[in-house]
Amino acid sequence: MTSSSRTVDVVVIGGGVVGCSIFRELSRYDASLALIERHPDICEGTSKANSAIVHTGFDAPPGTLEARLLAEARELWPDVITDLNIPYLQTGAVMVATDDTEQAALHEEVIPKAEKNGVELQRLTGEEVRDMAPYVTERAREGVLIEGEGVIDPFWTTRAYAESAVRNGAEAFLGQEVVAIDIEPSKITLRTSAGLTIEAKVVVNAGGLWADEVARLAGDDSFRLTPRKGEFIITEDELNVSQIILPVPTKISKGILVTPIVFGGTLLGPTADDIEDKRDLGTTPDGLRRVRDGAAKLVPGAATASSIRQFAGLRAVSSTGEYIIGPSKVSRNLIHVAGIRSTGLSASPAIGRYAASLVRDTLGLSQRTVFHAALPEALSEEHADEGEVVCLCRSITKGEILAAMRSPLPPRSLDGLKRRTGAMLGDCQGNICAVRIAELFAKHLGRDPLSLEKHVAGSRLFVDGPDGDGSAGETRRGGARAAELAVTSE
Repeated sequence: MTSSSRTVDVVVIGGGVVGCSIFRELSRYDASLALIERHPDICEGTSKANSAIVHTGFDAPPGTLEARLLAEARELWPDVITDLNIPYLQTGAVMVATDDTEQAALHEEVIPKAEKNGVELQRLTGEEVRDMAPYVTERAREGVLIEGEGVIDPFWTTRAYAESAVRNGAEAFLGQEVVAIDIEPSKITLRTSAGLTIEAKVVVNAGGLWADEVARLAGDDSFRLTPRKGEFIITEDELNVSQIILPVPTKISKGILVTPIVFGGTLLGPTADDIEDKRDLGTTPDGLRRVRDGAAKLVPGAATASSIRQFAGLRAVSSTGEYIIGPSKVSRNLIHVAGIRSTGLSASPAIGRYAASLVRDTLGLSQRTVFHAALPEALSEEHADEGEVVCLCRSITKGEILAAMRSPLPPRSLDGLKRRTGAMLGDCQGNICAVRIAELFAKHLGRDPLSLEKHVAGSRLFVDGPDGDGSAGETRRGGARAAELAVTSE
């Protein structure tokens, strides 16, 4: 581990969608700026394992900061999507009531909340629900259409926020867990597990599920975050789902839904189980059964749909019951952005702007004379020879793989490359294309393919023959023939 130091005006802790949105908004101002993320890539926590829906906020608690920011985000999303080239489909959502209790909740809770939040709903009879979405259960008695809801790529969104900030002069430090925070009147000093010491005038704590632990490093124990686990199933069976299909929500969660995925396939889930372990990302037979049962209640075809992947995500449940956005009790120069629940993706443009305004007012910042709002297209005619399709399931080309590697925030691992391009996310889950993609990745980096990591340090995807140990073999150091590589079962 080597030690290094930096001095900047502002540090954002946390590379999730909220932290990266704040990072981008702060890059509009005339200040030096850095982001610190404990994982080897951005978007490694809640932001990568969720329903990937941009909600209108129709069911947010009226009068809360959450409801206000969701309303503001509705106005901001069109420009964000255009400027950052984010894949997005405004599919609309249909909420389905299947019994007396759900019908009552629809009329007594959902519709009145939507009216208070300024979101228009279209009421549907059971027959109208089935006409609009013929794949929905025949038990549908009634429903509502929320036209403004849509699906998005959450990793693309997070990555684009971060790349936009870097393009405007900010720095990102990945694989750097904050382990100490020292607060003085004129500065805050952060120390990381990788030996970085960074001094800043203002620090924004956007540590996601771990934001309470970051706060405690600074001596602030004013809130606690506990994990709520949600398990999901992805299927590529032809369910013909073209809208987001929602259950009537409960007091615990929005419920198990069925939604199209922006890059293809259908997502089922999530469950909502309050747990203690912030590292528990395992799926369970019981959880996956409940996903299927809940999804099949809305879309019967989900009961037997084949799964190409299952995963779990953790969202933060705050002890305060509300968004926490404001100065710490220990210093006005430490600003917490925490307890954002499951609406962080949807509200992220407005959260970013709001949190950045707090920093602006604290430091008296002015906007930059030049701010590059738009990201350039990743592919161009400059590289016309890169049309080879390397991921057959997703039709991802060599050009798309190399464009990700040339980006302002390039991947460090095969998983990072997968999330940036969609390669290895299809039916084969990388069994056909991983070797060719690894070869391209390694050639670009000037490394032996055997040294590439799937995710964290030590997670090698390839071994050097049947007796290999995952290290780069002497006979192939500096390059390996892809055909000779054996994919491990990691």
